[in-house]
Amino acid sequence: MEEDKCAKCGTPAAPGTKFCESCGAPLPAAEQPAQGSAPAASAYATQEPQVQYQGVAIRFVALIIDGLILGIIDYILIFLFTGSATTIDASTGAVSLGPAYPAYYVALGIALGLLYFTLLLGRYGQSVGMKAVKIKVVSEGDSGPITHGAAFIRTILLYIDQIPYVIPFLLGAILIWTSDKKQRLGDRVAHTVVVKA
Repeated sequence: MEEDKCAKCGTPAAPGTKFCESCGAPLPAAEQPAQGSAPAASAYATQEPQVQYQGVAIRFVALIIDGLILGIIDYILIFLFTGSATTIDASTGAVSLGPAYPAYYVALGIALGLLYFTLLLGRYGQSVGMKAVKIKVVSEGDSGPITHGAAFIRTILLYIDQIPYVIPFLLGAILIWTSDKKQRLGDRVAHTVVVKA
């Protein structure tokens, strides 16, 4: 085994010695990190947390919760504003819908859904249903908050994701299943992803 020598005075030094016994100069071995110390340090290096994209099941549960909330609000608003479109028979309690009711229902339902999702997602990144199941919508690029514009795009395209309407959200589910980042059409166009909150 070859001994280390002092670069200043040439005095032989024992292995592992940090300073020369004769002149006190630091030895080359003392200036370099010990072998194997670098891998040990990298083993404890902090790693970026892996993003957990959320799939169909949890998002569908959130959508059901939001649908119930919107349905209740929709029903109350329609009852208040379309009194002429509905009649209630006092003796039997039967409710009959006038010819204007479907138009009111569709128009109010679409407007309410757009407003609900655009405002909540743009402001908080979560609807009430998403908050309940602990998921949120973030920007695809930097995982930051989304804008109201991105929230509006996601919401508009939610109506396309519902195709075919006989099996609601089948298209959206297929797009989520076939995407690496579990994005439906609205997410792809708005550049958003749904992650664990």
